[in-house]
Amino acid sequence: MKNAIDSLPYAASVKVGLQFKRRFWEEDEAIYGGISYTDLPIQQIAYPNYGFNRGGRGLLLGAYMYGGANSFEFTAMTPAERVASAVEFGAAIHPQYRSEFEHGVAVAWHRVPFTLGCVGQWTEAARAQHYRNLCQIDGRIALAGEHASQLPWQEGAILSAIDAITRLHERVVKT
Repeated sequence: MKNAIDSLPYAASVKVGLQFKRRFWEEDEAIYGGISYTDLPIQQIAYPNYGFNRGGRGLLLGAYMYGGANSFEFTAMTPAERVASAVEFGAAIHPQYRSEFEHGVAVAWHRVPFTLGCVGQWTEAARAQHYRNLCQIDGRIALAGEHASQLPWQEGAILSAIDAITRLHERVVKT
């Protein structure tokens, strides 16, 4: 299992949350939920799909970078630099960013201890060699998550957890 864990690299990913004085994307641009995909380093901006027209402060996912050079570039920055860069790049799409921005927070998943990335990046060769070992109960250790699933992301993580619980339950019942 350790060899399987050590053999699976994780994708770099950065998310930046931004707080603004008002929900300018609704008030000025009639954007109610959804995502703006960009060719900028921030890759995408996600708009909340709740609390429409409520006035007051608003929050955006101001950047979500997944894999590739942009993720590593932002990972190399301090959290404050990540936020400042997301505001500057976002201002190319929404000029209101500069005057409406209040606070931000940035997480570089590649820098989070014990995670060191966002999602497992299996190759077919690595999956053929290590996947089965990764998904076996090893003594008292059972892994669950998208990395221990044939499906990606959240659906894979949920199915992996159900599978691990089922296998653990069967093991306990047999003893």
